[in-house]
Amino acid sequence: MSDFFTLKFEYKGHPHILDVQTAHQQFKTVYKVAIEEHEITFEPDEEGYVRAVSSKPIHDHLNPVDVGLLHHVAELIIQHIQQ
Repeated sequence: MSDFFTLKFEYKGHPHILDVQTAHQQFKTVYKVAIEEHEITFEPDEEGYVRAVSSKPIHDHLNPVDVGLLHHVAELIIQHIQQ
């Protein structure tokens, strides 16, 4: 089963609207989102936060993802799931 929610926010002066797919797996729930043409999966870690996992190496692309943006999205996902 999967659900969707939308994150709307501003980061470094640029507006972002990201659709997040919630995917329930056997032992965990993951959150899949496309950020700057990269498919990123946020999954829970042992400390109760979420970590970003890319489907492909993000540093090999011509336009790597801003790591600060990944942290910000992770924080917003945590806020959303704690509501």
